[in-house]
This record gives sequence, structure tokens and C-alpha cells, in this order.
Amino acid sequence: MRPSVIHAAIVALLSLTACHKPPPAAETAPALPPVKPIEVKAAKAEMRLMPRFLRVTGQLQAEWDAMVASDAAGKVESTPVERGAVVKAGDVLVKLDERVAQMTLREAEASVVLAKAQSELSGSELQRNQPLAESKAIAQADFNRLRTDTAAKEAQLAAAEARRDMAEKSLKDAVIPAPFAGTVAERLVSPGEYVRPGQAVARVVDTATLRLVVNVPEAAVGKVKPGQLVEFSVSAYPKVSFQGKINFIGAAVREASRDLLVEAAVDNQDGRLKPGLFAEARLITGDEKAVAVPSAALRIEGTRRKLFIIRQDQLEERLVEIGETREDWIEIRQGLADGESVMLNPDASAADGVPVVLKP
Repeated sequence: MRPSVIHAAIVALLSLTACHKPPPAAETAPALPPVKPIEVKAAKAEMRLMPRFLRVTGQLQAEWDAMVASDAAGKVESTPVERGAVVKAGDVLVKLDERVAQMTLREAEASVVLAKAQSELSGSELQRNQPLAESKAIAQADFNRLRTDTAAKEAQLAAAEARRDMAEKSLKDAVIPAPFAGTVAERLVSPGEYVRPGQAVARVVDTATLRLVVNVPEAAVGKVKPGQLVEFSVSAYPKVSFQGKINFIGAAVREASRDLLVEAAVDNQDGRLKPGLFAEARLITGDEKAVAVPSAALRIEGTRRKLFIIRQDQLEERLVEIGETREDWIEIRQGLADGESVMLNPDASAADGVPVVLKP
């Protein structure tokens, strides 16, 4: 090979090598400054007595709720009450026309006077003839007729007195009173209407004391007893807890639903609760030891419940399942062990892995 060709090949090889020189080494990134520890207050999880509840649903009902009916027939003369009126026992709800009842009573009283006079006359005649009958001065048959007539007159007097009493009742029934103290929920008649016996004229509801009716599942029947405290809430007052005491337990489990009907008396003097409200109730069944932390240690983010555990001077974020509460302590059912330290009042600076310093 000629020298010129060899020289050209060497030059080309050197050029190719120069084009594929390795890139310069990358510069080393500067180290990040260390995270500054945050000061925190801590508390230890401990075993505490926490309440146990039987959770049931139910409905509020009035202690007394009556459709008040008329015992008499007649035209409505007046209705002194309106819907929503508060009444006492005996207050007039509806007043019927009394004129026919008054005339019937006067007629019945006159019949009593007549029957009484006839009975007294017949009795006097019987008494006068009794010695004559004993001495055989009059026939025994005549004396027996006199005695029968006297008994008939006495029966006529009793019938007249019964008709008078019925007329008195009819006159009294022309005024329809409230059977108990409560609130008029409905007024069903107006002046001028004609009512008949048995027809409802108003509805009266007593709301001073309510009944909370709940259905207890068959498996939990043994946990219920008279006098037991019941806590419940209603959607109308979501942040208010109400209480009642069990005063009635059903005699038998219902076959169709396999539950037991239980009632609790609820004081409602302020009238806030209304019959018909749906209630979510808790029957207190006792206490049980469980792991608990101060409520201030819990962070709530939507449906998630978090605690920040202090481990080796660092925070460890942990999802937990909570239970019941008592005196600012909350039960932790899953996610925490007895004796572990937790951060109190976690704020936005609390996060997994953040170093901490305990406040004295």
C-alpha cells in the first residue's frame, strides 16, 4: 500500500475518535438543608373504660293522641279552638246546638214527676188496704191486683228517671271537651255542620311527654331492661343529644321482623321534639376497657381519621378506626397500641417523617 493512503486512513481514524469523546462528568447537585424539627405536645394512648351501646332506630310518638268524637247528634254552634291551640283537660273543643236536648230534658223531668206521683199514690193505696186484706175484709185477688199495680208504677218511675238521665247526658254531650291537656293538631268541623254520634270533631295530641318506639333485634334482647337510659338524635337537631328511659318492653319477639318492640319515655316540656320524627338511638349497655387517646390528637379529613405517632423523634402518619367517646377521650379500635405516643392538636405542619421536639 502506498504511504499516502496509509496516512489518510490514520487521519480519518483520529477524527472519528475525536468525535466520540466521552461527555464531561455532570456537576454534583448541592445537598438539601436538613428539615427543621417542629415542637409538639404529646400524649400516650392508654386503656380506659369506654361506653358500649346498642344502636337502633325508632320513631317518636305522642304519649296521648286522640281523635275526639261526638257522643251526640246536632248542628255545630261554635268551635272555640283552632289548630295549634294549647288546651287543658275539660276545655271546650266544639259546642253543639243545645235547644233540642234542653226540651227533651224538660219533658223527661216532667215524666219523672208524673210517674213519681202515681207511684206514691199506688203505694199509699197498697199500704191502706194491707190491714183489710189481712182481716179478709177485701178479696185477696183485689189486693194482689193493687200490689201488682204498685210495682208497675214503681217500674214506670224507674224508666222515667232513666229517660231523664239520658236526656241530661245528651245535653251534656252537646259540649265536647278536651279529654286531656295537649295541643289541637286538627279541627275537623266548622260552625253550621251537622255531626252524628261517633263522628270525629278534633284531634288532640299531648306532646309534653313523648314515647320513643324502637325495634331491638332478637340477638340483643338480653341487653335491654326497664329503666335503662337511651340516648338519641333527630335530623331536626343534628348536634343535640336527647335522652329517655325505657318504661315498656314487648312481651314477645315479632315473628315477621324478628325484633322486639321497646318504648322509652322522653320528657318534652320545651316542645322541641315532634311526634313522627325519626330517631337514631343508642341504648347504653355498660363499659369496656379499650385503647383511647385524647380527642385533640385526632385529625379528620373527610372520611379518613388520622393520628400522628411519635416514633424515634419523627412523626408517623397512621390511619385509624375510631369508636366511642367519653370525657374528651376517643376510643381507637384499630391502628394504635396501648402506650404509643401521639401528637396533640396536629396542624398543617404535621406530616409523615417530620422530625419533632417534645414541648416540656
